[in-house]
Amino acid sequence: MADTAIAHADLKKKTALSVLWSVIRVAWSTVATFVIFVVLARILGPGDFGTFALASLFVEIGRVLAYAGLGDAITRQLDLDEELADTAFWATIAFSAIVAAVVFVFAPYYGDLVRDPSVAGILRWLAPLLPVSSLAVIHNARLAREFGHKSLAGQAIAASMLSGATAVVCALLGWGVWALVAQTAVNAVVTVLLGWVSYPWMPKFRFNVPLFRSVFLFSISLVVTQLMWMLLARVQDIFISRWYGPVEVGRYRIAWRLIELIGQAVLAPIGSVALVTLSRLQNDRVAFRNAYNKIVGAAALGTIPLLLGFGALSNDMIALLFGDKWGNAGDIATVLVLMSVPFVMNFFASSALSAVNRAESILSVAALQLAATLVLTWLLVPYGVVAVAAGYTLRAWLTMPYQQYVLSKYANIDAKSTFKAVAVPFCGAALMAVCVWFAHPVIVAHVANRWLSLALSIGLGAIIYGAFLPTFGRSAIRPYIALALSLLPSRRQADAQST
Repeated sequence: MADTAIAHADLKKKTALSVLWSVIRVAWSTVATFVIFVVLARILGPGDFGTFALASLFVEIGRVLAYAGLGDAITRQLDLDEELADTAFWATIAFSAIVAAVVFVFAPYYGDLVRDPSVAGILRWLAPLLPVSSLAVIHNARLAREFGHKSLAGQAIAASMLSGATAVVCALLGWGVWALVAQTAVNAVVTVLLGWVSYPWMPKFRFNVPLFRSVFLFSISLVVTQLMWMLLARVQDIFISRWYGPVEVGRYRIAWRLIELIGQAVLAPIGSVALVTLSRLQNDRVAFRNAYNKIVGAAALGTIPLLLGFGALSNDMIALLFGDKWGNAGDIATVLVLMSVPFVMNFFASSALSAVNRAESILSVAALQLAATLVLTWLLVPYGVVAVAAGYTLRAWLTMPYQQYVLSKYANIDAKSTFKAVAVPFCGAALMAVCVWFAHPVIVAHVANRWLSLALSIGLGAIIYGAFLPTFGRSAIRPYIALALSLLPSRRQADAQST
């Protein structure tokens, strides 16, 4: 019993430290990506971003199929078999080469589907990057499995700097959408090189068919699920392109991209260690449930207020950052952030179900969500892009009860405890967003400088949310404060001396 408690405490510390390094990695990546994104959005137009988004959609479908979930399979292994790692490495490369060939051949037909012929040429340059990127998939999976998030942080920082600088230079030279292609290429090459340097593992030239079959059978449903998750957020692009063209796709995508950056800033650091942590607790359902709710609660504390706050100010924020050419992107963002609660819950559901070997359950959730998205998008796309965003938000809330039912049935995570974990952040964020929504026009009327008025509105929101948490949610945030204090050098040194 004592050994189990010590093991849980050690896992908690490793998880927290890994999250800390992931926060550093993602914080830098988010800031760098955001700055580069702003610069590129001012140089390039919505049409360039829309065309690239349509091309990258097809490539991302291919990437999910090519990687075949083998990286996740390596990450979740309690005791990793070296022969399995070798097998997964060569399988990933083979799948990537095959998928790249398919993307190259079918590029013109996809261009016809989305009614943007320029997509085909871009796809034929992006396709070869699939086998290139696959060279680091297993290396980085092994690194993540061993809580090597410090090295992953270094990779992300270097890749974002070099690829971003490349994109800006190319955009200034008048490359248009090809600046985004160059950015993708440089990012892929740098990530592979640093992946091999960070984890200097040389795979042996061997392939164990029985081992591959055992992992691949689990991964099939995971791959299909990942494909559905990806289509869930991107399939609207095809509808929008067919009805309104790539310019509107670019405006819709920039609203989504800003929401993704918020998610990347908070959810990605926690999510990067969620699967590993939950997998280590899969045989202790009580500890598993508690860890899951703490993970979701911590994510909600940061994500929900950022999303709702952004939604309250999105029109002015997008106009100031990117210019008036981005049109109704602010209205689209305001509608999309209303799904903040299911957005957070959806992010961790697949990790929890994967950790308890219920990949088929993830598939059922993803299938329902994708089907609902397709139906609602098909019904609402004639009414405009904002209506498409409203349909997506409605889908998120309508399908959330089924997701919670699946978590309760297969992972022993009851919906009540999860909703309790997000209740305080949601209430505080909702109050803050409403106050900012009504206060911002008043501030604008009295402050002529638009940047200053935006900053004052953001500051008001931070004060309201910051005051709400200790006033009404002291018990909810206490565990996270205690965990943060335990990571301080002085506290860690004291713990070491006591043991």
